[in-house]
Amino acid sequence: MESSLTSSFLKIGDTVALYAEGTVCGFISTLGLVDDRCVVQPDAGDLQKPPKKFRDCLFRICPSHRYSAQTQYWNALKSSSSVRDLKKLQLAADTEKRQNEEESRKQTGTIIKYGDTVVQLLHIKSNKYLTVNKRLPAFLEKNAMRVSLDNSGTEGSWFQIEPYYKLRAKGERVVVGDKVVLMPYSGGQPLHVSELELPDHPGSKEVNSHLQTSWKIVLFMSCREATNEVLKSGDIVRLFHAEQEKFLTCDNYRKKSVVFLRATGRASATAATSSNALWEIEVVQQDPCRGGIGQWSSLFRFKHLATGQYLAAEVDNDQTFDATRQKLRGPPGTPVFALVPIPHGYDISSIFELDPTTITRNEEAVPWGSYVRLQHICTSTWVHSTNIKLDPDDDNVRFKIGCALTKEDREAFQIVHVSPDEVRDLDFANDAAQHFDMTVSKWERIGAMNVHANDRKQVIMLLTDIVYFLACQENNGTDPFDIHILKANRERQKLIREQNILKQLFRILRVLKPRLEQERSNINSANALATRSDYHYYQHQNSTMPNNDSFMSSQQQDADVRYSTAFYQIKAICRLCYRTLKHCQQEYRKNQETIAKEFSFMQSQIGFDILAEDTITALLHNNKKLLEKHITEKEIDTFVKLLREKRDCKFLEYLSDLCVSSNQAIARTQEMICKSVLEKNSDILIRTKLETKGCVEDMILDDNMGPPIGFSNQNILREVILTWDGKSESIEFMAGVVRDQLAHPRREEFRNILEYYRYQLNLFSHMCFDRQYLAIDNLSLELSIELILTCTKSENLPADLRAAFCRLMVHMHVNRDPQEEVTRIKYARLWNQVKSAISLHEYDQTISGSLEPTEKNENRPKFEATMKFVEDYLKTVVEQPNSFSDREQNKLTHEVVNLARRLIFFGFYSFEDLLKLTQTLLGILDTSKVLSSNIRHSSPEQVTTIVATSKTSKYDHMLPTTSPYNVSDVVTEQQTDILDNLAYETKMNVIAILEFILDIRLDFRISRLISIFKQKYDRLEPSVNSISTDLQASDIECIFDSYLTSMIEPNLDLDDTKGKTFLKVLLNLIMHDYQPLVSRALSLLFRHFNQRKETLQHLNQVQLLVSETDIKNYKQIKLDLDQLRLFVEKSELWVYKKGKDGILTVSIGNETNIDQDDRKDDEFEIKKLATSSGFNEAEFDISGPSISEESAYRYTSIFQGIHKFIDTILRRMMKLCVVEGADENLYARENEQRLLRNMDVHVVVLDLLRIPYDKAEDTRMNHIMKLAHNLLQYFCFNNPTNQAKLYELYFNDYQQISEEEEVETCCYIFMNNVQLCKTITEKHVQHFVHLIELHGRKVIYIKFLQTIVKAENQYIKNCQDIVMSELVSSDEVLMFYEKGNLSDLVERMQSEHERSDPNSLLNYHVQLVHLLAMCTEGKNASTEIKCHSLIGLDDIVLIVTHPDCTPEVKTAYITFLTHCYIDTEVEMKEIYNSQHIYTLIENSFCPDIEKLITKIVERRNLEKYILDTVTDLINQFFNSPFFEQASAPQHRNTILISLYSHLARLLCVQWLTTSERERVDRCIHILSLIADRRGLSHFLRSNSSSTDIPTRSRRTSRSATSDRMHSIEPAYSTLQRHDHLEDVEHKRVIDNFVDFLSQVSVRLNPLIQAEVSVLVDVIRAPHALFPETHESRFKFLGGTFVHKLINHTTMMLIKYNEKQLSFHVLNLLTDYARTMQHKQILHWESNREVE
Repeated sequence: MESSLTSSFLKIGDTVALYAEGTVCGFISTLGLVDDRCVVQPDAGDLQKPPKKFRDCLFRICPSHRYSAQTQYWNALKSSSSVRDLKKLQLAADTEKRQNEEESRKQTGTIIKYGDTVVQLLHIKSNKYLTVNKRLPAFLEKNAMRVSLDNSGTEGSWFQIEPYYKLRAKGERVVVGDKVVLMPYSGGQPLHVSELELPDHPGSKEVNSHLQTSWKIVLFMSCREATNEVLKSGDIVRLFHAEQEKFLTCDNYRKKSVVFLRATGRASATAATSSNALWEIEVVQQDPCRGGIGQWSSLFRFKHLATGQYLAAEVDNDQTFDATRQKLRGPPGTPVFALVPIPHGYDISSIFELDPTTITRNEEAVPWGSYVRLQHICTSTWVHSTNIKLDPDDDNVRFKIGCALTKEDREAFQIVHVSPDEVRDLDFANDAAQHFDMTVSKWERIGAMNVHANDRKQVIMLLTDIVYFLACQENNGTDPFDIHILKANRERQKLIREQNILKQLFRILRVLKPRLEQERSNINSANALATRSDYHYYQHQNSTMPNNDSFMSSQQQDADVRYSTAFYQIKAICRLCYRTLKHCQQEYRKNQETIAKEFSFMQSQIGFDILAEDTITALLHNNKKLLEKHITEKEIDTFVKLLREKRDCKFLEYLSDLCVSSNQAIARTQEMICKSVLEKNSDILIRTKLETKGCVEDMILDDNMGPPIGFSNQNILREVILTWDGKSESIEFMAGVVRDQLAHPRREEFRNILEYYRYQLNLFSHMCFDRQYLAIDNLSLELSIELILTCTKSENLPADLRAAFCRLMVHMHVNRDPQEEVTRIKYARLWNQVKSAISLHEYDQTISGSLEPTEKNENRPKFEATMKFVEDYLKTVVEQPNSFSDREQNKLTHEVVNLARRLIFFGFYSFEDLLKLTQTLLGILDTSKVLSSNIRHSSPEQVTTIVATSKTSKYDHMLPTTSPYNVSDVVTEQQTDILDNLAYETKMNVIAILEFILDIRLDFRISRLISIFKQKYDRLEPSVNSISTDLQASDIECIFDSYLTSMIEPNLDLDDTKGKTFLKVLLNLIMHDYQPLVSRALSLLFRHFNQRKETLQHLNQVQLLVSETDIKNYKQIKLDLDQLRLFVEKSELWVYKKGKDGILTVSIGNETNIDQDDRKDDEFEIKKLATSSGFNEAEFDISGPSISEESAYRYTSIFQGIHKFIDTILRRMMKLCVVEGADENLYARENEQRLLRNMDVHVVVLDLLRIPYDKAEDTRMNHIMKLAHNLLQYFCFNNPTNQAKLYELYFNDYQQISEEEEVETCCYIFMNNVQLCKTITEKHVQHFVHLIELHGRKVIYIKFLQTIVKAENQYIKNCQDIVMSELVSSDEVLMFYEKGNLSDLVERMQSEHERSDPNSLLNYHVQLVHLLAMCTEGKNASTEIKCHSLIGLDDIVLIVTHPDCTPEVKTAYITFLTHCYIDTEVEMKEIYNSQHIYTLIENSFCPDIEKLITKIVERRNLEKYILDTVTDLINQFFNSPFFEQASAPQHRNTILISLYSHLARLLCVQWLTTSERERVDRCIHILSLIADRRGLSHFLRSNSSSTDIPTRSRRTSRSATSDRMHSIEPAYSTLQRHDHLEDVEHKRVIDNFVDFLSQVSVRLNPLIQAEVSVLVDVIRAPHALFPETHESRFKFLGGTFVHKLINHTTMMLIKYNEKQLSFHVLNLLTDYARTMQHKQILHWESNREVE
């Protein structure tokens, strides 16, 4: 230990404060992290009362650092040094920094001597060095040198300590407390305090280097104390309540600072790191300026870091009841206290003591991470948590924290130390917020234009620092608008919000808004005068700023000009504010919601060129919730108005972004944009038309502007003409001028027009996205297929414009009715349509089965030319040596591939065509073309041969049979292998097409197997019942390997090389670094080597429909499904809209504000849809249901009668799912449920549920949605497969579930499904508990929790624990009655409405008690203990024995009593020794049994209660071993005899069923045994004949059983006849098909294993697939492929959560490792044999 002699000397590493004594007295400090100036503030504090912000005054003494290498590097950055020299200098500078750090560690503890030791002063808070700059004068005293803080320090940071008095001499050791002079090592002027005050900070004296000033060294902490990881003064910590899992927080609430425990919605409570939960530790010392190590015997203060307030306690008069407070307050009348913040720390009420939770000694230091209890010294009370909310409506976030006399062990806090970097971030944000607040307040007083230019510069510099702060970069002087944040720092974003910087930014923008409006008004007036005669939008566009990411306009390039102009400074401030807002909201929902509250204000600043629109777009981009919430017609009209004024393309882009979010259409926004752009403001659009002209022979232009001359009359040329502002021009002519004629006078105009038109096409595409027919019907007439194809094919147009046309083709003409995606794998098969043999041609006739033949014939010719273009273009891409090198061309390639994908998915290509197309698709995927480009079997000249091949058929020109495409086998000159993201996305689309082709191939193979079965079955003799002996392996294998047979079987390989080319392509793709592409390629690889297994799995799912009923159901479902799908697609045309301003637009049978012509068109459309659905006009009621006058709907198109159609369809499908038996119970029809699943009915119904509508007023749509939910519920009723389907498609998006019908559907998904219930996590339960807090106490929410706790009579313990934990932590969910408030329960039980209403609070209470019982069922100790504190035995007895208690309430409480107190894991001897059960028997059970026997009217209510619940309790209680150990007073025996008597009488009634009679008989038997043991048999005989009861019981049981069987048999026989009435043929087909499946499995299983073995061999030696000279061979050598698989699997698990694919890869690697180990063993054994 350090001696007391040396402890008073100043040492390297000590933390000190410097106190100036003289004319100006005070500690040297700073102005925060946003200002580098050093000051002395005399009024802030002195040695007896240190400043409140004492952290600003602390410096650590460091040894002198070397700066020669760093100085050279800094100078080289400013000069134009070469990159190579910069790297060398940077390396030297980094090495010097490391050496300085090492030197500091070595010299720590060295005693400092006067005049000899050179030191540096490191400011603790900012981590900057006190530095004297000899080259700059001080701000106020110009004859002094400037003193400031420097990030890294310089040689001006070196100081020597000299004595102030002569009693100390040079070379002596410096003593703590000495008055010294700080002399810069390189300068002759000491550190000095000026008497001049800073003008912007009154009371702050400037610190400079000038005259001699006396500085007293005040030791805050020695170097020894600062090294240990223990609690000490100045540490920043969080106080985490371990039991409540909440942080102690101080924050403003209702304009008042409050202290509370803050809850979090995060999965891990410790991850909620709010900056308002940071506290600074102050160890109370005798010297107020002295810090030190905190010991268990020390006293502490907790200072809130953000506000500077201290934690204290005061008397709390809040009368809100809290169980914890009531328990800990002590004797009645004892006051309780609450923690509060106070402004200063000199109050004794701010002192606390730490009580350890482990065995410690008082002199020991408190380690970081310790668990402590807090004792308030002044009141001698202990800090404890409560469940009292600061506001009942604050969503369970803030909970009051109090103090009470009694110490509770569980009320412990963990001291969580916070890193200095995190604290420094908070300091910066806090100081920046204070600076903004001071500045904006000043601007609000005097006006922004009256502020000095230096103040505006400071704001610009601070905003720039904040941008760099958010980007986690150092401010190196680059333009802040060039900074792009790839991964946002969530903690820093949160700091900006929590420290109110966001609020200050909007204050700045509001203050500066009038000046911006004034400037724009001046500019508009000047422009109007200058361009009044001839004004065109492209000229105005040229006058605006071309680049949104720069500080200033093109006329203001010089920074000095910008700073010297007040307006450009103001504009720069606004632009930086919006750029900061943009960075703050990036990928952070909380900040997005906060900023979105100012959406209206931000929109009002659009058009000022201050990046408001850019920020709005970033805020709303892929943010569907904000889009739907904040975008209204007003916002759309504002954007359109700005588009009209400025004609700027960016506003078209903003409108496009509003239509689509995360590749999902926002239908409501699309409709508003369609209405605004296409109807109200169509004149701002460029019109398009297709003209036919004579073909140009010689293109000769007259004076560069005249029309082309030299036409030929023999050919016709199609030309697309654009029209705008009364002008017209050919689009190809304009593109040619822009591309080739640089001197053309209209070149700039044409360029602007084409760019504007391209953005307009993109807007159209997004308006039509996802089949938005309001836009499609309006635009498709002008922009026809022929027009779009003409422009897409034109090579004279730029690639991005052609890509825009191609995208428009997809969304306007391809992805619309009547096109529907092909059903890839058809599981439901009609037996009468299965042929004994099927060819490719015959199969192709069924591939587009979703289109009617007439529609298909009408549609296909329209797209023949489009398909031809797609094929030719893709062929061209393959032929190019480096097809993805041109980034502009990649845009077009991407859109063409996407167009091909849509055409293929919609069935425009036959399977035979698709097999040929795969050659081209593999060519696009082939990454080896990046390395080499030549074709197999020939020299490079063969490429020319293929291109020149004559086009003998539709596909011969693309896929020559003699020279198919293959991976290159010869190494050529290496090309660049860098692909942009768009190229990767294009390859992803190609892989999607290949996956589709593999699915179709799989479906064809299934069809072939079924046809083989049909062929075998037709040959089967009627007397033979099995076809197993007739099935050969060759019959099955021929569909996988066509080479095994002759030319009868088609070749289904994708590359005509038995899959080798396909495999090479996939292996090359897997070696890429683009993770999504690698994952998709891996999926294809596994499918390639699992063809037989995959076929077998899907064949087992095939459902053969043989009976007439099945066939009829299939046809009806298909018809209904097609119609329902069409209704869902066109929902925007028939779903009711609210009338504008609430005006009633439709009355009963009459229309008031709808045009009559439109009305007739609507009626025609409705009747057309009705006729196509099979409805006749008698069934079709055009008027639809009546509408109330309160509901104001706006009818747009086909609307009336649609609800009736959908209602009928949904009800018809519901009847297929379930059937009601004679016992009034529902029974699942599994065959029909399977049929509905195989036809994807659930997918269409889910799409129906996603239709937006007005839930408040549209009662018809509410009815439809309820039916849709009922259909889904019946669809998965008692069907685990269907439940799993809905779990994946519906429940996985559980955060969107909130309505009661949605929760009810979730109940059916999990009902009696243990496997699904086991997937429930804490997040799921939290969401549904939160719904109760949000929407009120609804019974259905409790029903869902009951469903997941118990399934198939099994208790899911994990769910029990999670549900119980969430219930206890939420007061809004729990609803219990005790002795004090029992009257409320009695009133509810007496109310007829409460008893009959299933959603009443009485029923909610009953179901809640049932839920608690289910949570304890199955002997769960943890939940039992929690339930004991919720419902006591006294309360149970009081409620159950009440005269008005209903059987439902009794059932709930007795069930709870059984599972929580009797059938338990925890020993509950109390209930056996107490009178509770006997009171229940005497006052409740016996009277209720008497009622059940005598009053037949009430039998239904009492029967279940007595015969199930009560008998179960009697069985559990009297059979327990604890019952035998309990005492048996005489009055208890009397009660037992009475119970026996009542049960004996109950057993004699005639209406008991067999099971009920057995329960009663068992109870009687148990009571008889007890009576025998206690000698009470003679009492029982006096009440009833014990010998007659069993005989009568058995006789009655046999009679009742016989009667029961006769009554049940008709019900089941009827049900079987209804559901399973099958003819002999149907049964014979199904039985043989099952036998056929088993035989196919036997034949394929060996081959399935062989496929896996081949895949392992490929993984072991992938290089063997390539020739020895091929570049790819070297890429796969050395185990690189396995290494890639391991790395990618790690990435999938950590980042992408692709567990299924990772599982496959890991299994493959396991097989690979096992194979390699086996080979090593064989190799070792063979070597031994040789030896």
